[in-house]
Amino acid sequence: MYSIVVAVMFVFFLIRNPLLFGRDTEKMMTFLKKSKRPYFQFLYHFLNYDLSEAEKAMGKIRSGKLKRIIEMMLLIEQKQFGKAKELLGQIGENNAKWYSFAYIAMSESDTEALKQHKEKIKDIYLLKTLDVDQAIYDGKREEAVAMLDAMIPKLKGYKLLSAVQFRKQIQEGRV
Repeated sequence: MYSIVVAVMFVFFLIRNPLLFGRDTEKMMTFLKKSKRPYFQFLYHFLNYDLSEAEKAMGKIRSGKLKRIIEMMLLIEQKQFGKAKELLGQIGENNAKWYSFAYIAMSESDTEALKQHKEKIKDIYLLKTLDVDQAIYDGKREEAVAMLDAMIPKLKGYKLLSAVQFRKQIQEGRV
């Protein structure tokens, strides 16, 4: 009986949180906008490229590990790579860390470091996103949008939302 209750609660949680498996990006953005959780508020502002509001939301986050990751995301977006590298040194081994190091290496034209960090990334989505970043860095915006358009139908949840928002930023010339 206990396992049935836990299973029902788990399914309810999955249905209620569109960031996990959702396909409706507008619903996901509305969910983030209405959320009282500082992390979701941060994501809403970050994905809308409102970095000053994202920074305010970051200040409300208590978790040290999560706060470091969010701060690192902001620093990379603001092109403060030196500070971002320092924070990355404090973060455990994971795909996001290697993606961030690879992105910084690409931005600093360090092909050896880019190759080294890219080899450590195991997440196909992050590898493809890095290819999109490379296309943008090389000035091939149309190719970057086409790559995202090919990825989007296969994505769900937060990955879908971030890909759609990234495409929007490229098309608007923000990136």
